[in-house]
Amino acid sequence: IIYDCSGITDASALGTVHDLRIDTCGGITDVGALGTVHKLAIFDCDGISDVRALGTVHKLAIWGCHGITDVSALGTVHKLTIWGCHGITDVSALDGVHKLRIVNCEGLGNKSFVAT
Repeated sequence: IIYDCSGITDASALGTVHDLRIDTCGGITDVGALGTVHKLAIFDCDGISDVRALGTVHKLAIWGCHGITDVSALGTVHKLTIWGCHGITDVSALDGVHKLRIVNCEGLGNKSFVAT
């Protein structure tokens, strides 16, 4: 767990970890090296906007990351949870996700999506 580390801006050294949780680390903006992590949870990291490299993560949870607007590259994630990411407006590319849960994303209106 990496928690409340606003001073961390580069996550590239974390790409070799199997199971990783990043929580309240607003300084991290680039998660490109984290595509090799098997299980990844990102909570309240508003500096992250580009998640294209995370399409290879097996289990991915993204909570309260308001800078993320495009999740189209995540359609190959096996299990995906997106909660409270208000910048997301389109989830049509996520039809390939095996287990999908999307809750409280204001950009999608009052819709919640659960697919198992």
